[in-house]
Amino acid sequence: MRTSSWQHRYFKKAFGGLLAGVMMGLSGFPATAGAQAYPGNKPIKMVIPWPAGGVTDAAGRILAKQLSESMSVPVVVENRPGANGLIGADYVAKSAPDGYTLFLATAETHAINPYIYSKLPYDPIKDFVAVAPFAINPFTVTVRSGIPASTMKEAVELAQKSPGKLTNASWGIGSSSQIIMEMVKKQAKVDILHIPFQGEAPAVTALMGDQVDFMVLPAARAESFSKDGRVKVLATTTAERAWLLPDVPTLKEQGYNVDVANWFGLVAPAGTPEDVIDVLNAAVAKLLQGEPLPKALRELGVDMHPVMNPAEFQAFIVNEGKRWGPVIREANIHLD
Repeated sequence: MRTSSWQHRYFKKAFGGLLAGVMMGLSGFPATAGAQAYPGNKPIKMVIPWPAGGVTDAAGRILAKQLSESMSVPVVVENRPGANGLIGADYVAKSAPDGYTLFLATAETHAINPYIYSKLPYDPIKDFVAVAPFAINPFTVTVRSGIPASTMKEAVELAQKSPGKLTNASWGIGSSSQIIMEMVKKQAKVDILHIPFQGEAPAVTALMGDQVDFMVLPAARAESFSKDGRVKVLATTTAERAWLLPDVPTLKEQGYNVDVANWFGLVAPAGTPEDVIDVLNAAVAKLLQGEPLPKALRELGVDMHPVMNPAEFQAFIVNEGKRWGPVIREANIHLD
């Protein structure tokens, strides 16, 4: 399965020269790796730190099902939501490093939480070992349908005329939706009031009800809500246009130095044997190189992540913190 050019550029920027080896390394995984015998004979538990029904949960369940079939080992999903993914991450960090408890990591759990919590109960680098990334979820900047703006330029001009009067909804303090809007606000030099909601659903309801003005939404959500005019999509947040929204210009095209997206990947408790990690990594790589997993992810509205070996994924996670951290600190975003 080929990686799109926007994915390649995003991950090249994320951790520099390491990507050169990633894109050429697809052939380095043995074709039968996914079928290697897994140690023991009990189910693998995949902990997802978000409620059932969301995009992250759905993507994780797709991967779990296909891993089960590919490896001939049951992979069972367990949702442990709460505190921006903190509860589930802490649980897995303290689990036995035997290869039977995995965690679905995201930008929130491993690149954002270390900066919004002063006392994080887990260390995203020391307490986990990277297994493999598998999906990427680009974002968009959207506005309510009733606002008199159809481009970023027009929306920014409105905000400049009324400092602190326009509002931005997010699905919570410290969420990627808030932080990305902080990036935009800083570069546009505008004052837009942040209004956090308890989850994506109530925030979207407020946006579509013309109760708030702006919201950063995943591309799949924005595409769905914009079809019937319930919201307007002004920009996408990755360097190249999202495949779901080919007619929507990127923030970069409109003069903003923003290139971010959420990502989903598997990690395991620190101390998990290297040979177990390698088997899991090869199994995910095999699925990403096939057709069913990328197809199912796209039907969900997300895209496949470039294949990485464990060391490359670990380096990527470290560098993601360096991308998100400075914005969080400057905006003084914290949850404790």
